[in-house]
Amino acid sequence: MTTHGTADGATVPAGAAGAVPVLDPAAALETTAGAAIVHLTSWTLELAERLSRHARSRPVRLVPVREDGALTVIGPVLEPSARACLSCVEYRRLATAGGRVPWQSPRLALGGTGTPAMAEAALLLAAALLELGQTAEPETGAGTGEPETGAETAAPPATVHIVQGHRATWSTHRVRPVGGCPVCRPLPADSPAAAGFPDTPLPLADPSVLRGPNARTEADRLRDELFDERFGPVRRLFRTEDSAFALTTAWVTDGRLVDDGGYGRSADFRSSERVALFEAVERLAGMRPLGRRTVLRASFAELGPQAAVDPTRLGLPDPAHRGHPASLTVPYDADLELDWVHGWSLTEGRARAVPEHVAYWDLAQGPGRTRVVYESSNGCGLGNSPQEAALYGLFEVAERDAFLMAWYARTPLPGIALPGDDPLVTALASRAALLGYRLRLLDATNDLGIPAVVSLCHYEGAHPDAPRTFLAAGAHHDPRAAIRSAVAEVVTNVQDAVHRPAGPGGARDPERLRPMLGQPELVVGLDDHVGLNTLPEAQHRLEFLLGDVPELPWQERWPGAPAPVADLTRLLARTVARLAAEGLEVVVVTQDEPGIRDRLGLHCAKVIVPGTLPMTFGHVNRRTLGLDRLLEVPHRLGRTARPLRHDELPLHPHPFP
Repeated sequence: MTTHGTADGATVPAGAAGAVPVLDPAAALETTAGAAIVHLTSWTLELAERLSRHARSRPVRLVPVREDGALTVIGPVLEPSARACLSCVEYRRLATAGGRVPWQSPRLALGGTGTPAMAEAALLLAAALLELGQTAEPETGAGTGEPETGAETAAPPATVHIVQGHRATWSTHRVRPVGGCPVCRPLPADSPAAAGFPDTPLPLADPSVLRGPNARTEADRLRDELFDERFGPVRRLFRTEDSAFALTTAWVTDGRLVDDGGYGRSADFRSSERVALFEAVERLAGMRPLGRRTVLRASFAELGPQAAVDPTRLGLPDPAHRGHPASLTVPYDADLELDWVHGWSLTEGRARAVPEHVAYWDLAQGPGRTRVVYESSNGCGLGNSPQEAALYGLFEVAERDAFLMAWYARTPLPGIALPGDDPLVTALASRAALLGYRLRLLDATNDLGIPAVVSLCHYEGAHPDAPRTFLAAGAHHDPRAAIRSAVAEVVTNVQDAVHRPAGPGGARDPERLRPMLGQPELVVGLDDHVGLNTLPEAQHRLEFLLGDVPELPWQERWPGAPAPVADLTRLLARTVARLAAEGLEVVVVTQDEPGIRDRLGLHCAKVIVPGTLPMTFGHVNRRTLGLDRLLEVPHRLGRTARPLRHDELPLHPHPFP
């Protein structure tokens, strides 16, 4: 949360700045008691850590005032009971700036001259932090480096002021460590016991609504807790007014050059902002461990199939692409050492280790950070309970699996009539028609038994250069929800197409995309996957989905659906049991960020179902080998005349957005 004011308007007790000594870093590191301001004009992140550790272990109260270009950054108060330290505050500030700075390097040097006219104001703000005593009382274990469960997240955040000398203004920020801090809030070690998953009943007030109530997630509360342009975890919120919906984007703090986060689509911007913030939490939690510290490193041969999920059951990359510059993986061998985290097998009711880079999709690469598969956010879910998060993660697994199974096996799908009694679908179909596209729906439900829908917008206008076909998908216990999700996604992508640059070298440049028809390894990102399949020259690859098929009402495609749900835990258990009957195990890795969980009641989970088809981007990262369902299930469903062979699949780059 951020508040703004002018530096000249800051108020502190008269003479406070003179009552507090101002020390250089060397003197501060010699201080063993009392309070002081520490002025840093040239400094490193390593020095920030040393000052933080010094204050954590001694009865001192220090307020760092540091220069960074035109900014003067003041706070937080460093002391044994501090809710954040200089190390984690700077980590968050620099990561929020993105990958433009080497924010993970202890040797990163920062500095500035400050703004002389603002120097006294900065010292007054620093002294005010000391006098106001805005840190909480020491908790049990303060100074020992062990976090206190519950009390940690209930306490007030640390306060940091930023003076912007070039504008003569200042802003106040409330900062909490996100995902722990090695200095002041170290994460607890991962363990089998920590992977436990609740099975307590979750009755639903409305059997048609699977999302539980949560009064803590109203739009204003979410914004206050999550959005801060300087410290994150959501660093930017903005609106797009020429979309098919009121569209809000929430970019998260992740220290990368690539902007990533959540997207909210709704009838109004207040609602879409709330959805975008929800999705931003899910994205952030799925990138890397924020709740437990990974400690298990071993080979699968050492762990064995009882303790760990066999990576070969997850689908491995094609050896034909081994060593390709676009490949993000190394060849798998059972004796290869990997980092592992513990999930919970809902099928077997016990802890199961899974590769860390399968549980979290954006781990930093480096020495020892071995990946044997490419992983995306496939299977990540957010909910108001662990069970809700797992259920929605499972829906996403079903959505991607159904889409990819139909695509790679090239099987026609039954048609679904557009539900004329659904105003949202009707309005979006009309929007697509205005742009020259016909909206169609196909039933992609497979052996998982979760209603899955593929939506397709095919161009029927006269413009020769218009993108020809867009596809999307949705899956849900309620077929109507699956239909709405798939339709919203595909029509949004149709309308967004004009924003994708089609000029030389652009995302939709035909001259850039056409070589991918014969060289699929050139497909490296999402825009390539979508753009390639919008080319007129690629439409023969989609003919199996474009044919005229009977379109039945959704009620006839899924008779009796959706079954009323009295208890969410029971629905999850029934779904897991249905997959177990097909020989599939469901493993859930809890991805909660403790502060967000405890303050907002939001839970995150990654659902992994070995044997299902995972969504990948970049053709050389495709994961189809070893997944026998791709070959057998289309035949069992009557979509192919016989079981398939992997070597006869065309395996064209998919068009999933």
